[in-house]
Amino acid sequence: MYILSIIRAKKKITPSRQTLRDYLLRFCMDNYTRNTVTNQEICNTFLKIMGDISHLFGNEVPYPHSHYYSNTYSRMVYCWYIDGFFGTQNNVRFINDIIARFKITADCQLHSLKASTIENITPIKLKAFQGLKSLAKDKIKDKYKRAETRNDYVFWCLKLYAEDLIRQDGLIIWNTFENWAFDNFIDLAKDKSTLKGKCRNVFNWYFEKDWKIGREKNSLKTGEEIMATRQEHARNMSRNKEIENFNKIRNAITGLMADAMFKKKNGSWNGKAIADYLNIDPRTVNKYLKEI
Repeated sequence: MYILSIIRAKKKITPSRQTLRDYLLRFCMDNYTRNTVTNQEICNTFLKIMGDISHLFGNEVPYPHSHYYSNTYSRMVYCWYIDGFFGTQNNVRFINDIIARFKITADCQLHSLKASTIENITPIKLKAFQGLKSLAKDKIKDKYKRAETRNDYVFWCLKLYAEDLIRQDGLIIWNTFENWAFDNFIDLAKDKSTLKGKCRNVFNWYFEKDWKIGREKNSLKTGEEIMATRQEHARNMSRNKEIENFNKIRNAITGLMADAMFKKKNGSWNGKAIADYLNIDPRTVNKYLKEI
């Protein structure tokens, strides 16, 4: 049974578990941005992790303030109210490290992170999650003997996921890799350069190694064979982009508001309207409309 944090109510009323759960759900659904805070607020942070992590509670991590089952993702979601607002690129690194340690240690992902101030709930210090560090480091050392040379858990998390993609597909699709990174980690830089840089470093490492996992220095492939592999990778990326665009267009014209949004008065599809809505080249839209 999960232990709720101490409740400091102005009135001598102890909120029920359901009341606290509703409280957390109400204030913990949006993304983490500066826009949620004003200068007058003393703001803390809601962290929500989704996945199989209950075995960590009470040992490596504190018990969550609340939890619920997500019908959308068919997974449990656990909520912590964290002391402090991580409003700069420098201190966001600390919350990203915690998220990375969660992911390295267990089958889970970031659900959401939001800055908010809520009375009557005692926030948890981020250092309460330090127990994850040794678990994550042990898992990394099991795979990489030189793990201690780089104490960047986001990097290791990206590296592990990149290797999962290589085992699954034989290579890394850049869009898939980058989107996964931004779904799981925070980057306050306007151009997202910090996280993109980490992704690029991992991607280029395996690209130059011809998608090999491990530290083999001598490749059995010739230069021509390596180039052929890279060309095949480029073709695969192009095919994936084509499939992605096709699905976007098909979903757009089969939606509930498709006729109102995208049909001309004569009943034909308005390719330009669809292209503007999906941010896709009009020629691509018209091409796939004929196929659909």
